[in-house]
This record gives sequence, C-alpha cells and structure tokens, in this order.
Amino acid sequence: MSLFSAIQGSSNALRVHQLGLQVVGNNIANVNTPGYIRQELVLNPALGYRSGGLIIGQGVEAVGVQQKLDNFTLDRLRETRSQLSYQEQVQNTNSSVESIFNELSENDLSSRLSSLANAFQDVANQPGSESMQALVIQRGQEVSTQLREISTRLAEGSSRMRSEISASVDQINRIAQSLGDINRRIVEIEGGTNSDAVGLRDERLKLLDELATYVDVSVTEQPNGSATVFVGGDYIVSDGIARQIKSSLVADEDSQSVELRFTDTDSPLDLKAGRLKGLYESINNSSAEGYQGKIDKLAKDIIFLVNRIHSQGQGSRGFQSVLSEQVLGQTDLPLELANSDFQIDNGSFQIRVTDSRTGETKSFDFPVRQLGQESDTTASELAAAINDVSGLSASITNDGRFEIKSDSPAISFSFANDTSGALAALGINTFFSGNSASTIAVKQEIISDQTLLAVSLDGVGNGAANAIRLSEAFSSPNELLGGRSLNGIYDSIVSEMTRDINTQKGVTDGLRNFMQTLEAKHLGISGVSLDEEAVKMLLYQKAFQATAKVVSAAAELLDTLVNIV
Repeated sequence: MSLFSAIQGSSNALRVHQLGLQVVGNNIANVNTPGYIRQELVLNPALGYRSGGLIIGQGVEAVGVQQKLDNFTLDRLRETRSQLSYQEQVQNTNSSVESIFNELSENDLSSRLSSLANAFQDVANQPGSESMQALVIQRGQEVSTQLREISTRLAEGSSRMRSEISASVDQINRIAQSLGDINRRIVEIEGGTNSDAVGLRDERLKLLDELATYVDVSVTEQPNGSATVFVGGDYIVSDGIARQIKSSLVADEDSQSVELRFTDTDSPLDLKAGRLKGLYESINNSSAEGYQGKIDKLAKDIIFLVNRIHSQGQGSRGFQSVLSEQVLGQTDLPLELANSDFQIDNGSFQIRVTDSRTGETKSFDFPVRQLGQESDTTASELAAAINDVSGLSASITNDGRFEIKSDSPAISFSFANDTSGALAALGINTFFSGNSASTIAVKQEIISDQTLLAVSLDGVGNGAANAIRLSEAFSSPNELLGGRSLNGIYDSIVSEMTRDINTQKGVTDGLRNFMQTLEAKHLGISGVSLDEEAVKMLLYQKAFQATAKVVSAAAELLDTLVNIV
C-alpha cells in the first residue's frame, strides 16, 4: 500500500511541478507586457494519512496561482499618480497663462503701457504736434487691443477647460462601467478559489491606474474578489455596480463655472487630486479670483485713472455737445447708485464756457454730494444745475445717457478740476471706454477727432500740463489706487504668476521623482525578472526529474514485489 501511496504522491508532485513550469513560462512570455503582474504558484503540503502508528505525508498540492503585489505600495502609487496629474494640469494651465501674457517679448503689456506713457510725455514736450497726438491715440489702441486679446485668450482657455472636463467625465464613466463589468467576471471565474483571475486582475489594475490620473481613488478588495472603488469618500464602483457622474455649467454675473455631481443622487463630487480637479480649478481663471479677474481689475484701474485725469483737461478745441458713455439707471437715485462701475467721491467739477464772439470764458462749479445720504446728488439734479448756466442745456436722453449741449455755435465748453470723479464715471471727456479687459477701447470720438485729446489744464489749446499728469499716472503711486501705480499693479500680477509657476514646477518635479521611486519599488515586487524566473525554472525542472526518479524507483520495487509473489 505504501508503494502505491508513494507513486500517488509523486504523481501529484509531477503535476504541481508542471504547473510551476507553466506559471514560469507565462511570466517569461509576458516579460514585456505593459501592466502585467508577476504570478506565483502557491504550494502547501498535502494532508498526511495514518499508517499504523505513523502519519505519512502525501506530497505537495497546488493551492492557487496568485499575483505578487504589495498593496500598500500600489495604493501609494495611485495616490501619487493622482497628485501628480493634478499638479501637472495646474502647471500646464499656468504655463498657458504665461504664454498668453508673453511678458518676455517686445510686445508684452508692460511695454505697451510704457509706450503709452512715453507718448503722453512726447505730447507734453510738443503740445502742438498733431503727429504726437495721433501717436498717443495709436498707443492707447495698442494697450486696449492687448488687454482685449489677453481677456479673449483667457476666456478661450477656460472654454477649452470646460470641454476637457466633459471629455474627462465621459472617460471616468467609461472606466467605472468597465471596472463594474470586470468585477462581475472576476467573481464568476474565481468562484471562491484561491487563484486569481490574473488576466482580468491585470486589466482591472490598468483601469484603476487610468482612473487615478483623473480623480483621487481608494480601492478596497472584497472577499469575493471584487474591488470597491471610492472617490472623495463616495463609492463609484461596488461589485458590478458603477455610478455615473455628470458635469453641469453654472453661470453667474461674472463668469461660468462647472459643477461635478453623481447622476443618481445629485450629490457633489468631492475631489482631492487628479487631472479633473486641476481642470476644475483652472476654470477659476475666468472668475474674479483668477487671472481673468486680475486682468479685468487692471483694465478697470487703467480706465478709471486715465479717464479721471483726462476728464479734467481740455483739448485744442471746446465741445459743442457731449454724450455720456455710461447709461444711467434711475435718474432720481444718487449718481453712485445709478452708476456702480466707477467710484464717485464727494466733491465738485467745473464747466468752462467760452463765447467766441466776445472771447470771454466763464467757469461754473457744480457740487457733487456723495455722502451716502438721501440728499446725495442725482443725475436729474445735476442736469437741472447745468441748465441754469446761460448758453448750456443738459438732459437725460431716452436711452439713459447724460447729454450736455451748447445753445449756440458761438458757445463752446470744456471741463476742469473734477475732484468728484463724476465726469470719468459718466464717461464724459474721457480717453477710454469700457469697464473691463474685454471691453476697453479708446473712445471713438477721440479717434475721429484728436483735437479732443485733453492734454491741457489751463484752458482750451493752452499748454500740455495734463499730458504730463497722464504720463506720470503709469509709474507714480496714486492715492486713487491705494498708493499703487498702474505699472506696479501689473508687475504684481506678473510676479505672482511667475512665483506660482516656479512653485508648481518644484512640487511637480518632486512628485514625479517620488512616483518614479514607487514605480521602481512596485516593479521590483510585481515585475518579471528573467534571472529569477530562470532560477525557478531550473528548480521546477530538477524537482520534476527527482520526482520522476521516485516514481521509477517505486515502480521497480513494485515489479519486484509482484514477481516475488
């Protein structure tokens, strides 16, 4: 009986060693297969049996074929991959913004601002030069065009981000559905055995790695072999069930943003890392918190300060009529409430009226009360006060614009000493129109008639003191801007952008190096080593040969025993 047991045990061993060679062969065959995880044959001693007073072993048995994995390293690798994808997306967005500003070129915005300031200085040096006045207008148009182009390209970048978010959501939904399908197949194939469905598990690991590039994921394997996948605390895959997510556009008065939610419960998706989070945050570039908001604020500051200075000056001829750019709301409300785009202070401004028949010029002061009280100056009150001036008429047009006209071709008027900012806020005698980077432009009236360029402070066609003030506005600190200059505000935007890019690059490079270390550790555990597999192959070969000799010896002994009998 023991000889038969020896043969039986050896035959089991022969089958086990065959399986071992088959596993080794499979590993070697997949040495260059991306995502392949090394397999290992799991062996256990076979249960022994009692023979008299002895317990005799029955050889070896194969328990299963399992993948060689370090789940802790794998989890850290996925986490790092998500963080790296997030940082790379933010870095790409910052680099794109840097290329939009193009600050190291000869045609960057800082150069445009300096050229406009120099053009005003040239007019101050040559007050009567029409070519210098035309150059100011040209430089102003260049600044306006540059700001509009930056705003447009930032908006286009945000639009692309929204499209990429939609495409990423589609990919996440596809991956989640595939993971659910693979979960079902793994459970069906493994069926409670100790063996891994290695091909399917390899595919699942590849899908999880792909998913980790989009969102931060955590994975918990269930006893039945399926994997539950979590994103931000909520599961997205459980057994064979895959939850879908959706993106929706949310618009407010300043910008458009994107919301990410689960389709079934409409609950928000809480992202901590991944490319999708980077895209999601990059949408903020079109909001007041991002670079779009910063460039809009800069443009508004340029419009505000240049117009405030320009509105107090005089050109080489007076006005016969002016029409405000700003459309007023309710004319019986205080001016600042009727026009919230630009600041209006408590103060006054002057209108100088010139009669060409007598050559006489008279100045009239118009108080502008802005004390936060019900008695503050309204547009209707201001129009009535101007109407009291002989030779002038003021009214609110049907479309809500403030209009001032002279009553005779012989009478012209100009503006001066505006301490309230009301003229600039209304868009009267201003250089720029608009209220943001996307709308800034040199006023068409000045483009059509450069004699309206208000370079004087001492009367129509008399000197160019206001041109000096306009030139200094770009580089000199101004209390209207909180003690900052226009160039200083722009320099702070560029400095912040450069700092963000350098910081982001350092973080990204650090994560990339860390991920390479984790990948090397993962490959050291789960990758196929030809040298190691060759050693295993020799071991299984020698074990097979030795086991065959045991079978041969037992067979000879059995033949001898039969012949004796």
